[in-house]
Amino acid sequence: MMFEPKIVPFVCDWCSLQSADFIGITRLYFPKKVSFIRVPCSGRINPEIVTNAFKNGADGVLVMGCEKGSCNYRTGNFQAERWSQAYKLVLELMGLSPDRLHLHLESDTEILAVYDAFYEKIKNLGPIGSEIGKTKGEIKELFELADLTLQDEDIKWLVGREWTLVTVEDAYGEIRNEEDFKKMLEKRIKQEFLIAQITYLTRKGPMSTVELAEKLNRSPKEVFSALVEMQRREKAQLVDFVDRVPRFQSVR
Repeated sequence: MMFEPKIVPFVCDWCSLQSADFIGITRLYFPKKVSFIRVPCSGRINPEIVTNAFKNGADGVLVMGCEKGSCNYRTGNFQAERWSQAYKLVLELMGLSPDRLHLHLESDTEILAVYDAFYEKIKNLGPIGSEIGKTKGEIKELFELADLTLQDEDIKWLVGREWTLVTVEDAYGEIRNEEDFKKMLEKRIKQEFLIAQITYLTRKGPMSTVELAEKLNRSPKEVFSALVEMQRREKAQLVDFVDRVPRFQSVR
């Protein structure tokens, strides 16, 4: 049976949706059956919404918004660009293709071509989870890691404030270097993803640093550093010792 990808397309009310309406009014040929989801701004699509789409069987998520500099809310599409970059990194850390999420911030007249190109790309990628040999049912649990990572308050603040910090100024009147900021944010997301993995693995019972390192294919030093950070935030606790080896469990 030929694979027909499930695409969830979000369209900005101020630009892309008008193009979609025009297609319906003029009865232009549209090769794929699709229902566009109207949103007031591409910047309103947060990571939780994207994760929910993937958890409910989406093979790809497409977000279409205004061109840069044309946002009705001034910075909405810049915000969308920031969170989509963060989400793509998390998809990559999960072993999934970052191409399963696409943000399009160009002319609204291209909506047909954009959707069709994305549809074909996802069709070539195959069902979500096929990259790592998992079914859609099994992949649901994996997206818990995306939630745990991107719902962290520090991550949300950094992603939400990035545009202001690198283009306007910070609290001290200084403009941050964009490349340096991106490197710092990427490092922070990777650290939080490791914490999310540890949280998920120890949710039902304690594990030692060595056990976690073997399970995650990471060095014991990396895992221990993450556990120290989790204890500092009261997200993990020392439970017991087995043969003098400490075991930790997440606290949620």
